[in-house]
Amino acid sequence: MPAANSPATLSEPPTPAELLRRHGIRARKRWGQHFLARPETALRLVEAAGVPVKGPVVELGAGLGTLTWALARVYPRVIAYELDSRLLEILREEDFLPPWVELRQGDILRLDYRSLHSELGTPLVVFGNLPYYLSGRLLFRFYEEHRLFSVGVFMFQREVVERLLASPGGRHYGVLSVLTGLLTEARRLMLLKPGAFYPPPEVSSAVVRLVFRPRSLPATLWRVLKVAFSRRRKKLLRNLSTLWPEEILREIFRELGIPEKVRAEELSPEEFLELAWRLEARHPVEKAKEQAPG
Repeated sequence: MPAANSPATLSEPPTPAELLRRHGIRARKRWGQHFLARPETALRLVEAAGVPVKGPVVELGAGLGTLTWALARVYPRVIAYELDSRLLEILREEDFLPPWVELRQGDILRLDYRSLHSELGTPLVVFGNLPYYLSGRLLFRFYEEHRLFSVGVFMFQREVVERLLASPGGRHYGVLSVLTGLLTEARRLMLLKPGAFYPPPEVSSAVVRLVFRPRSLPATLWRVLKVAFSRRRKKLLRNLSTLWPEEILREIFRELGIPEKVRAEELSPEEFLELAWRLEARHPVEKAKEQAPG
């Protein structure tokens, strides 16, 4: 199979506009359906990602197959998930994807990534043009189960990517910034204007590559981050004191050299991690669970 897996074996796929017109259907706005409009954009994305060709890749949200087709030109096995049965029917009927692409119906928010990891026997390499309205929930899910993943290459609303890459002190810095800094090496690969999609969204998009790094996190971290950023204009000490005794917080702040008047957006990801570890050891919150804030 891989021997046949070359650019010469795959003809260019129909555009999403052509496929929708041919089959008499429309993109579903409520599902955030905006398909990559041109195959060459998908090829540039896969090339920019630079993920080594070592095994299977997983696509989350196959849509009308533009990115799926580009992945199939490079990787020996592609497992593509799509929730919309109409789109899966089109992809199977049009038959422009090669045999080493496996189409599966599934909701990417409820997908059992642990079972998929076991099935493939390797940390997951995932690509996806993800619905904007699901971006936060999906990212928290990926970070909760970060040990299952190797690399993620995702298209998001540009503002979401700015939040992921934000540094302490910036207006976009928040919970996702901290988790991204702790659990990944993140890099923005390219910007995409609305015209790169069909139908075009109202905002620009960006492609980000997340290289996951497994590490132990205290269960308390999720609660710390949720409370810390719940009232951004308040001091961090005041926010945290709603869950932890103020005297313990002051003691830990002194040990870590954190000023008592600091706000959450001024702490680095590693400072949040150390703060959470010390709270976990000294005064864990009984109800704190290893789950994403939100």
